[in-house]
Amino acid sequence: MSFSTECGICYSYRLEDSIPDQVCNDPRCGQPFHQACLYEWLRGLPSSRQSFSVIFGDCPYCSKPITVKMAPQKS
Repeated sequence: MSFSTECGICYSYRLEDSIPDQVCNDPRCGQPFHQACLYEWLRGLPSSRQSFSVIFGDCPYCSKPITVKMAPQKS
């Protein structure tokens, strides 16, 4: 599977060193997101919930459940 589409949140392909690698689980949606963009998006939603470094929320495009695990920050 090749990811050559831009992030559904920031609309760019490259974000610092990362490419959109989080994809909506619903095959009819399949919208790719940067991990950091999706994390920040879900963090801002009142309906999402967080457990340790994983956030559970809804896809910004199709509203199906989506989760994102935040990678440790590089210092």
